[in-house]
Amino acid sequence: MNAVQRLFAVVARWMAYVGALALLVMTLLVVISAVMRYFVGRPFSFTEELVALMYMSMVFLGIPLVTMNKSHVAVSVLPQRLQAAWRGVLGAGAAVVMIVFCAWFTFEAWGWMDHSRRLHSKSEQADFLLWPWMAVIPVTMAFVTLIAVFHMFRREPEPTDEPESGGPLPLGDGL
Repeated sequence: MNAVQRLFAVVARWMAYVGALALLVMTLLVVISAVMRYFVGRPFSFTEELVALMYMSMVFLGIPLVTMNKSHVAVSVLPQRLQAAWRGVLGAGAAVVMIVFCAWFTFEAWGWMDHSRRLHSKSEQADFLLWPWMAVIPVTMAFVTLIAVFHMFRREPEPTDEPESGGPLPLGDGL
């Protein structure tokens, strides 16, 4: 494992830890708010907004680790049936699509977040400043773009689960 891969893995893992912490805080807020609602008669007014912001953060903070570990949901029917050379072409095409999408998403999310920052947008009930929460989106997606570029140019060994004939799998197998 080279230094760049280790760095990306550590940063992705820490982002996931922060996302897990957001999940824990969300759960505590919901439980405490329910207790306040039913036993005190007055729930916190900010719980729904803060839980929504933390949920969004949790989701985006988990994406880099999933990308780093290549754990995304994948449809593998076509790649399994192609020769190794065509699998490489298909993989490169998928990587380009991923990189273009993530870069475009980062660009659009950055503009959306910056607009919110310039307007000093705040949440409706609790007056939370929104742009720091919104900054999670372009930051994580920019990092995912870097991970995708890294994976695209990294040499990986060919999978060893080839059928004995060396050709594509017959239809119906592996589904």
